[in-house]
Formats: sequence, C-alpha cells, structure tokens
Amino acid sequence: MELFTARVCPYAHRSRLALLEKGLEFQHTEIDFKNKSVRFLEASPYGKVPALVHDGKTLYESLIINEYLDEVFPEPQLMPDDPVLKARVRIWNHYCDEYYTADQYALMKNRESERHAELLGKVHDRMRFVESEGFVKLSGAGPYWLGAEVSLIDLAWYPFFERLPAWTYYRGLTIPTDCPRLAAWVTAMSERASVTDIANDKDYYIASYEGYAGEVMAA
Repeated sequence: MELFTARVCPYAHRSRLALLEKGLEFQHTEIDFKNKSVRFLEASPYGKVPALVHDGKTLYESLIINEYLDEVFPEPQLMPDDPVLKARVRIWNHYCDEYYTADQYALMKNRESERHAELLGKVHDRMRFVESEGFVKLSGAGPYWLGAEVSLIDLAWYPFFERLPAWTYYRGLTIPTDCPRLAAWVTAMSERASVTDIANDKDYYIASYEGYAGEVMAA
C-alpha cells in the first residue's frame, strides 16, 4: 500500500490519520508539486493529494479513500453501522468541505481589510453551528464527534484545526468562547497517538502559509 501525500495538505493529512488509526503498514510518498512524477499522476488524475495505491488499484479524494480503508480494514471501525449515524458522518464531512473550509479559505485568502470582520464572523458562525448542531446533539458525554469513539468525522475535520495557529497568526481566527465542546474536541484529538505521530508545530504552519495568506490581518 502506498499513499501519495504532501505534508502541508490537510486533505492528505486525513488519510494519513486513517491509516495510522488502522495500524496499517504503508509506503509514504511525499509529492513535489513543482515536479509531479508520472507515477503520481497515474495514481491521481487530478494531480492532487492524497492518492492511494492498494493491490494495484488506485483511489483518490480523501473522504473516499478513508471510507474505502474502513470497509477493507474494518478494525478499528471508524464508520458506524447505524444507517442514520452513517448518514450523519457523510453530512458533516460534506459540510466541512463545502461550507466550513470554503469560508475559512476565503478568510485566509482575503487581502481587503474592509472585508476582514465579515469573513471572520462567517467562520465563527460555522464553528458555532458545529458546536450546537454537531457536538451538542451527537457527542453525548464523549470527547469525539460521535461520542466515546473516534470516527471518520473526526479525521476529516481535525487537520484544519491543527492548522488553526496559522489562521490565528494571519487572520486572528480562534475558537469562540461559546464553543467549549469544539475546543475540548481539538484538545482530545491533539492527544491521540495517530495525531502526535505526524503532528507539525505552529511555526511550521505559519511559515508554510506565509505566501498563501500574505500580510497579517489579525483583529
């Protein structure tokens, strides 16, 4: 099994976490985006990471890779059996990619100071929605999205919060004080072995996103 990935990419981070949570052995191949190999482009026609090669078959798109891994290697289970909870996983993963990250990256890429407060407020509203509709309704007393056990939702969302120190530095984005469950979840995830094994510190992310964010616009 081989995973094509890039250290800076939160989407590739998702699949590295899934493989580590499963305890699977795999070859980790770091991609140079300025010099993409033929092997990589054969595995990932989009030219994006992550891409997985398993038993000669290729897969790409992080959420699809992670569901595949959970089906082929069912222990420990990361997708619930209950059809409703399974649908909830997919709903929240879709919300992450279509809504939350869209607003977060809009904030990060913005260079117009007069739009900063508006865009920052949108991301805070997304976090509050996660708090009230996600953690409050689904987590019970557990630290993770679906309660006591980690799931594919946690792996889909956490990479964006490991990178939060860069968003804080460049755009002043932090978790609102009225989102205590979200904040506690970030702490719980940061302490998992799969996360600590491949974690990067805030200095790495601040340096990595310098060209992306440009000037500091934290307020």
